Amino acid sequence: MTESSTDLANRTPRSSGVQSVARAAALLGAVVDSPSGGATLTELSKLTGLNVSTVHRLLGTLCAEGLLCRSREGDRFQPGPVLLRLGRRSLASTGLPEVTAVLKELADATGETASIGMRRGDRVLVLVSVQSEQPLRYLGEPGVSVPLTRTAMGVALLAFDTPSPRQRTPGQRRGGDEQAGPDPTEDAEDAEKWSWHVRLLAAQFRGYAVLDGADGSGLRGLAAPVDSGSPYIQLAVDIQGPAGRMTDDRLDALGARVVAAADSLRGLPVALALGQL
Repeated sequence: MTESSTDLANRTPRSSGVQSVARAAALLGAVVDSPSGGATLTELSKLTGLNVSTVHRLLGTLCAEGLLCRSREGDRFQPGPVLLRLGRRSLASTGLPEVTAVLKELADATGETASIGMRRGDRVLVLVSVQSEQPLRYLGEPGVSVPLTRTAMGVALLAFDTPSPRQRTPGQRRGGDEQAGPDPTEDAEDAEKWSWHVRLLAAQFRGYAVLDGADGSGLRGLAAPVDSGSPYIQLAVDIQGPAGRMTDDRLDALGARVVAAADSLRGLPVALALGQL
């Protein structure tokens, strides 16, 4: 469990030196997490639970060392050049810039919005998106969680990670019992499951998944799985755009681009870069 800034600042240290470091870390965390791009002296005092004089003294030291700096107006404290440099180094070592670069290349090559997502239970969490430059485009929404069956990334994850569920033949009931009379409910379930089974097989055959929006949005998605070194396939990359542009005759060419992007991401510490594992 992650400690809050207040917990970090107020826990009992073993020495005054450790206490100062803990309080400075709490202030840095509060500034970085501020949704408004910085925080005032009073706000930082409230966020950390430290008195104003202590916060003022520590902020002076942090600014002098380049970890924080003042805004142009002078009333807010923001991440300083040293802190920003540390952040860039951290991202560079984890591979996040490479992930964004691959998605940008995919978006440019296909003309559609490119995204990477991670499986979370029976849903896909969209992690990073690079939007298409087309006037009519899908607006990528990082942070959105979508059911596996409602996104091409989910289809790709299911097709290449989990074996397809064993299908019952029409008329066969749960548990293998045969009944004499037809059951429309069971037959409808069988038809839906068979359709889903075919969709997964098609994705495995092509090497990429295709899914049209079922909500009348007119969107179409193409996705391929990403091998991030985990025992299970948890990541997928996709493109989404209007079905009128992503026509059937273009699917193989677009799918090849998506698969190539997924291959480019293979081996990068993607999961660590995105802080999801």
